[in-house]
Amino acid sequence: MNQVGRYAASDEVDEFELMKMVMELPEKDKMLMWSQGYIDLIVEKMPKYARDILENRMEKWEDTKAFYQDQIQAILNDEEFKKQAKGERKKFALFVMEHYRELQSLLFAAYDGKISEDDVRKFVYRRRFGGKKKYIH
Repeated sequence: MNQVGRYAASDEVDEFELMKMVMELPEKDKMLMWSQGYIDLIVEKMPKYARDILENRMEKWEDTKAFYQDQIQAILNDEEFKKQAKGERKKFALFVMEHYRELQSLLFAAYDGKISEDDVRKFVYRRRFGGKKKYIH
């Protein structure tokens, strides 16, 4: 939890000071609060007229999350994917890496039955602000 989250979680919160702190945050930190799941606490304690600062962004991020969830569900329902999933795990892993490289972390989590909403949120965050740079060779 970052400084803004800790301040919002404290007992005495000045909503104007909180709003100022949120306004000073870069987009990356705001999205990190969303991906870690505590942004609702901050929105709740902000002044009513300033809540749209975060609510509009949250709506956009939720739409992106829903897009990836739909994409994962479509892949999981694909007959070729189901066929490969029933086979040997190593061949399945190679199939996923070859055909669905960018979604492989979510697909492996779904294959193991351990995919959660937090996983998708973190995936959306990493897609937007990931540390890995893609270079053209």
